Amino acid sequence: MTEGSRRSEDDAVLKTLGAAYCPPRIREARERQDALLLEKFRGRSLAILDVGCGDGYHGSLFAPSAIAYHGIEIAPDIARLARDRWTREGLSRAELFLGDVAEIDLTPGFYDVAWCLYFTPGNLRDIFEDLSLYDDAYLDNNPKFVSTISRLLASLKPGGRIFLTVYRDVPEAEADQIDFYEHTGQHVITPRGSRFVATAERFWSARWTKGSMLSNLAAAGVSSESVRFHDLNEIAWLVEVDKRDAPAGGNAA
Repeated sequence: MTEGSRRSEDDAVLKTLGAAYCPPRIREARERQDALLLEKFRGRSLAILDVGCGDGYHGSLFAPSAIAYHGIEIAPDIARLARDRWTREGLSRAELFLGDVAEIDLTPGFYDVAWCLYFTPGNLRDIFEDLSLYDDAYLDNNPKFVSTISRLLASLKPGGRIFLTVYRDVPEAEADQIDFYEHTGQHVITPRGSRFVATAERFWSARWTKGSMLSNLAAAGVSSESVRFHDLNEIAWLVEVDKRDAPAGGNAA
């Protein structure tokens, strides 16, 4: 991706983070995602990896009790928001790493939990100018997504878990994606019925079926028995991936 393309996409992400408007079902999915994670992990002494940490909101919730809270953010302006937030809040165990998760060194077996929330997993892809290259074969075995999951699994302790918030591939989710992006000044360039939405501003976000998620996870070495789909609402899942080489009573149970 060229610097200009990266800047265009980063600006689009900043607009969605700061938007006063959010489609009700997207807002509901985000709130239910957070409620589920708070129930499981708030107040626990865990090492947490937050991929695409955005403005640092989840660090504010979970870093106070964490052994370590590491955020990864590829966009410098967004990363600055997270750093400033965590500094103001005195979160000494929260640390931000600027860059692509595919290129940042992750310590093997360090984290109890890794997550990629707020539909960020749908943004992981190789950069093609020709949108037709994002066909069914690509979306069912997305090399960028597969390599990211493989790296996250390697960074987890035995018994660790990954959580991914994703859009379901249903018309209602597509409509809400388009609504949200257009309300933040973007221009959708994909035809209705595509399995992803792309904008002229270089933003890109896929939707998933259970089959496509399991296919991608299988390519990363994850069996279907290690995957759980939490229904957030009719447009979204929180996908939980269990690192199965866990001893009884693993830390992230």
